[in-house]
Amino acid sequence: MISRFILCLCFLLALCFSAALPAQGLQPYNPSKATNGIMIGLGGSITIGSMFLDKKVTPMTELEVKNLDVNKIWPIDRFSLRHLSFESDEFTDKLLLTSFASPFFLLLDKTGRDNFDDMAMIVFQGAMLNSALINLSKTTARRPRPYNYNPDAPLDIKLRKSSRYSFYSGHVATAAYFSFTTAQLYNDLHPNSKARPYIYAAAALIPATVAYGRMRAGKHFFTDVLIGFAAGTAIALTVPALHRAGGE
Repeated sequence: MISRFILCLCFLLALCFSAALPAQGLQPYNPSKATNGIMIGLGGSITIGSMFLDKKVTPMTELEVKNLDVNKIWPIDRFSLRHLSFESDEFTDKLLLTSFASPFFLLLDKTGRDNFDDMAMIVFQGAMLNSALINLSKTTARRPRPYNYNPDAPLDIKLRKSSRYSFYSGHVATAAYFSFTTAQLYNDLHPNSKARPYIYAAAALIPATVAYGRMRAGKHFFTDVLIGFAAGTAIALTVPALHRAGGE
């Protein structure tokens, strides 16, 4: 069932991208060296900083887990407290891998292939910044995951360091980043395409599905996936815009 659903999403994305207008010879990106330097430097600096912070994070103790108070959880976040599904956890891992492949659909036509170098740089820089901000958020917030409040969850997973990395959802942010980056790049390459609304709809479907799966898995609260969705999308829309505005 899971593999079939992923294949359907891949087919949907492929169908949308194959519906592009004939190649128009557009080259919408002209990134400056300053833009490239700033983006790579920012992503690298945040990554290094989050690595140092990660070393200071310690796993929760049994006493700390026992003292967690459900009443302190916002009502909007309590849905996740009732769920613990290892199947949903595995499903979201596979669906995340699907989002990684989405930018390759841009190479189905000549316009995409002609802009490969610029697009590759955009995707890389955005992915680096997205990953860095995810890690920084997790190592500073150190929010216990929903399953820490669930008496049915095994104690051993509650005592892992990763159990303190609930905020915000890296799966959702990453899925949103790759999906919306693909949609934005397609929009820039094919500004007159009638397929654009369907591209954005497909881009939203993947991270939204991942978000629901992460809550069902007991890995994240609603606010975790909401912020993850917003953060990944914001980076996906901003990085290509910076490259459009750049110049030598």
